[in-house]
Amino acid sequence: MTLMGKDPSSSLVLSGDSTNPSMAGYVDGMVAEVDRPQRAPTMSLSQQVIETGRRVFWPALPWLEFVSMLTPFEQTYLKDNPPPITPELQSVLVVPMHSRGAIVGSLALFEPNASYPITPKDADWIQEAADRVGMVTENAQLYEDAIMRLDRLSSMQRVSRAISASLDLPFTLKVILEQVIHQLQVDAADVLLIDESDGMLATAASTGFMLTAIPNFRLPLDEGLTGRVLAGRHIETVSSPSEFSQAQRRSFFAREGFKTYGSVPLAAHGKLAGVMEVFHRSILDPDNEWLSFLEAMACVAAIAVNIATLNERLNAAGPSHPSDKIMARVPELSRLEWEVLKLVVQGQTNREISAHIHLSQNTVKFHIRQMLQKTDSTNRTDLTRRAMQHGWLQ
Repeated sequence: MTLMGKDPSSSLVLSGDSTNPSMAGYVDGMVAEVDRPQRAPTMSLSQQVIETGRRVFWPALPWLEFVSMLTPFEQTYLKDNPPPITPELQSVLVVPMHSRGAIVGSLALFEPNASYPITPKDADWIQEAADRVGMVTENAQLYEDAIMRLDRLSSMQRVSRAISASLDLPFTLKVILEQVIHQLQVDAADVLLIDESDGMLATAASTGFMLTAIPNFRLPLDEGLTGRVLAGRHIETVSSPSEFSQAQRRSFFAREGFKTYGSVPLAAHGKLAGVMEVFHRSILDPDNEWLSFLEAMACVAAIAVNIATLNERLNAAGPSHPSDKIMARVPELSRLEWEVLKLVVQGQTNREISAHIHLSQNTVKFHIRQMLQKTDSTNRTDLTRRAMQHGWLQ
């Protein structure tokens, strides 16, 4: 059975043989050789059926004629790796799998030696079964996609709270990279920021590398892989060893065993701040949702960098108004108000705070109004800024 991926040129391939399990293993080996286990380009008879929408059916097809219909790769593989069984004749049936009016894959049956040839009646029954499998499979994929989107949305919320709760940029970037690795299922990730003192890219945060401490890279802005991304201001993924061999970090790529690389620029208010990179030790075939999530996390990272930069400038400039010096003192809040303030800084809503401290939302609103008055803050955002700027929760 082949099930097309979101990119129709690639398919999930599943095989089975209750009579001769070795044949199923043989097919699995061929698939792994052409691409990777259970994943292969949509090709051969399956591609013909998917493109035309018409079944392929031969009740008794000579083996050599069947081989002549395969791709050059399949023919070479059969020649170099003879299958466990080489029948003189075989029944061949390949039918399209339908779901909601579209073809989502194909289901194929092969009966060696045609001892019990497939009949037209069998073919009709298999077509009905294939369409049911197609519908069930697509429903399962839609459910899985919905769960994935919800999980990624939760990741974005966790990252946003981390940014609100801490001005420690390395910590915030680490949280972002951990979410990137978890959601995109990659092995490692890092953030390189532009050092304004020399205009070079330097490592600001990293996770997932095998080296105990990755080298503190300082890369020129026009360095091959990252240079293209910065110059074009676009996301890019690479799975070509030749690209890695031309990179300044080629020895690093080789030691880590990376086969896929992705990079996206960090930009806030139109200004480039650096790049976010992801690395994987096997070939990846990212879809649009994968790329969109990486781009979204890069935007969040750029915002975190921008906030940290502004805070550094504020601290360097010192208090600009007498009231700021007064507000630097820790306000006199009750124990409950301190707990509410901590949750406000984490970005929680009144409803979430209410559930956390087991009080009504009206009570939460009352305590927040009290805190605004005690701290001379204009709103929740101003209260959060003052709390972080003056370190009230440290």
